[in-house]
Amino acid sequence: MRDFVYQMPVKVYFGENGVKQHLKNELKHYGKNIMIAYGKGSVKKNGIYDDVVNVLNECGKNIIDFPDIPANPTYEKVLEGIKLYKENDVDLILAVGGGSVIDCCKIICAGTEVNDDIWELEFEKGIIPEKMGNFAVILTLSGAGAEMDCLGAATYEAKHEKKTLVGPYAKFVIEDPQYIMSVPYKVFMPGVFDSLTHCMETYFGKTFNVSDLMNEGLMKDIIYNMKELINGHDTIEVRSNLMWDASLIQTFLFNVGKPGDFQAHQIENALGAYSHGTHGKQLAVIQPAYYRAVYKNEISKFARFARNVMGVNEKGNDEDIALKGIEALERLIKDADLATTFTEMGYELTKDVAKVVSQICGVSSTGPKELTREEIYELLMSCR
Repeated sequence: MRDFVYQMPVKVYFGENGVKQHLKNELKHYGKNIMIAYGKGSVKKNGIYDDVVNVLNECGKNIIDFPDIPANPTYEKVLEGIKLYKENDVDLILAVGGGSVIDCCKIICAGTEVNDDIWELEFEKGIIPEKMGNFAVILTLSGAGAEMDCLGAATYEAKHEKKTLVGPYAKFVIEDPQYIMSVPYKVFMPGVFDSLTHCMETYFGKTFNVSDLMNEGLMKDIIYNMKELINGHDTIEVRSNLMWDASLIQTFLFNVGKPGDFQAHQIENALGAYSHGTHGKQLAVIQPAYYRAVYKNEISKFARFARNVMGVNEKGNDEDIALKGIEALERLIKDADLATTFTEMGYELTKDVAKVVSQICGVSSTGPKELTREEIYELLMSCR
């Protein structure tokens, strides 16, 4: 096991009626100007926005609205948010949404206390601001786990780049499972798969230790509750478990003492700058193809995954069992009504885009195998 330092500063209020029970008390610690950030308006239709505004009005706060954050946040939207934050001397952003809204708010906060362009500052100068703005989360769509970490992804459309910036941790998070009950199955399931990929990408990083044993339990719980949803058992207990599963993996507790892999994520992020596809949906296409390309370099680990996580009980040598585990993952994706190719997803991946993505995406050296650029291109082409 590698040496490590572990600290998780995020405070979570988990349970029903969390906004009414806890938001007022937390707002005592912040000034008058509160910015509410959200997506395309579903939080207004389902009443969550009103829940939050009612508490803010009760506390005498001045509300600054920041709507229309897209499903894949753009850097242009981030810059709009930074400008609004500074002009209104905002004391706290409330990110009312899921991973995209939260990521956007993290990057906004990263840029609020500096005069430099935050993209240039972090990627070209390699500087992370010491002082950042404040944000908190009212979670309305789980899966990404963005509420627990300090990393935010955005697409700089003019540059055709989708990258992850460093922002602050949330000051607090309110997770009310009632808020995700109204999320339609087809919107909810890609996020569930995203949380499973976070587990798998961590699990298949080099080395094995106690973190992996805990991770196996978390993956089994995600898969069990995925199957409950697939079979029509859509209860608050099922969604509560999946909500907390997604948060747990992004505490990075399961990464301590070992590196992760995250090759599939790096490919998906680079592709996302061109496709603007849903993160979890694209991972569902890429992840099994990636595992088929690398499993022979970690046959025993893939066989363990098949037996301990995917429930493969058949006899056979480790290579056969490893393949059956990948097949079981592919069946789970199909059963969850997620696409298994880009064409099925509704995206036409061209050879030119595949070539560019294969050349610009990050290459993991801590997974089962370090892929060449040509192998990444071939992998993408196999997903069409």
